[in-house]
Amino acid sequence: MEYLVDVIVPVYNHERYIEETLNSMVEQITDFRYRIMPSDDCSTDGTRAIMRSLAAAHPDKIFPVYREKNGGAIANGYSLLNAATAKYVAICDGDDYWIDPHKLQKQVDFLEANPDFSMCFTDVKIKDETGLNQPRERFFARLEKDVFTIEDFILADQQIVPTLTIMVRNVMPKPIPEFYLTILSADIFIQIMTADKGKAKYMDEQMGVYRNNSGGVTKSEENLRKGDEKLVEMYLHLNEYLGRRYEKTFRQRLLALAKTRLIYEAKGKTGLAKLSHYFRRMPDYIKYSEKINFKELAYYHVVLFFPFLLKEK
Repeated sequence: MEYLVDVIVPVYNHERYIEETLNSMVEQITDFRYRIMPSDDCSTDGTRAIMRSLAAAHPDKIFPVYREKNGGAIANGYSLLNAATAKYVAICDGDDYWIDPHKLQKQVDFLEANPDFSMCFTDVKIKDETGLNQPRERFFARLEKDVFTIEDFILADQQIVPTLTIMVRNVMPKPIPEFYLTILSADIFIQIMTADKGKAKYMDEQMGVYRNNSGGVTKSEENLRKGDEKLVEMYLHLNEYLGRRYEKTFRQRLLALAKTRLIYEAKGKTGLAKLSHYFRRMPDYIKYSEKINFKELAYYHVVLFFPFLLKEK
């Protein structure tokens, strides 16, 4: 039995959310067959019981996967991407959900009519459960155009695509390159790899809800630094895997990251710690610069070692 769309749903400890998530998918109105593939990564709460109940109620649509060993979000997503066989793949985490019952139909209609596009995505609503009342811009960029290329995704310093709304052509190589398992930014990986095969369309409609239920632990200084390091590693892997066809663009992005790390990771450091940071980070700035901008270089040295010169008197 063939399905036109596979909906992959990474799940872990989503007892509070998974019913709403899966119901929003079951309720999609389409003129084609689609398959919902929630994969539970050994949840320790009641997630599996809810999944089993919903799968029993909708055996023609929900095809659950129950992993035998917890491997983490990246490994779970890797398995799902490799398992997807439909022409199109939609992605949504187990705590987000859709609010437009025609989401899949609208996206398939667009991609079927526009073969030069490899993906499309939509706007979202934000459901903030932290009480912090953070603005939408905290999560996704405000977009001023509706067509994006791979260069846009490589250079973006903020998430362009709410992943819960994305639909991609199933064009990534199978199996997915194994360096996927070493990354932290699976969303960016998917977007760049897919954008290598065509343009991306932004559909200016709110078709889903991004649920912000993070306590902010992942935003610690240590995790941010680790995230930047993994981001650099991923860009280097992608540049190589894509045959260095976008090397100039990747170098531009890596230079921007090098500048950011040079300045912001120095905050709070003094004496030998700051000097050590300088010798650790400055080589990347030099490495990715097409040519040395001595005025800019002098400015960074002032910022790092003589910031009092920049203070207003």
